[in-house]
Amino acid sequence: MIIIIMDILFTLILFVALVYSLALLFIHRLYHQNNMFILNIFHTIISCCIYFIIYFTMLYFDIQLLYAPRTCILLLYAYNIASIEIPFSFVAFSIHRFFSIVYPAKPFFKTKRWGMICIGSQWIAQYVVSLPFVLRKEPVSLY
Repeated sequence: MIIIIMDILFTLILFVALVYSLALLFIHRLYHQNNMFILNIFHTIISCCIYFIIYFTMLYFDIQLLYAPRTCILLLYAYNIASIEIPFSFVAFSIHRFFSIVYPAKPFFKTKRWGMICIGSQWIAQYVVSLPFVLRKEPVSLY
């Protein structure tokens, strides 16, 4: 029963994030550098919700794919990415804001290139930080 409630909540969050993301994408007066980071945050929320909806649905229906050794490692890697991607996106936004406030005279920190560097490094960092789960030698289980 709890898994069904969690799936419903993740679906609701997914719907709200999609609606807000579409508004940021299609309303041209909302094209601003800070909204690029908010769109990145919503993208991480959407991918996190999709992962957890699939994971909890598989858990509810007791799909045997969860127990396969190679699949278990992949699911653990994806679980870790889904767990850290939202905080990493807030860290990337915070780093961007920090440098634009501390160095207001430097034009580089006001460019879209700097924003893309922050967002790109966030995505690379979350995949690299999660990599040790794939490289483990001993068996892994989510339970």
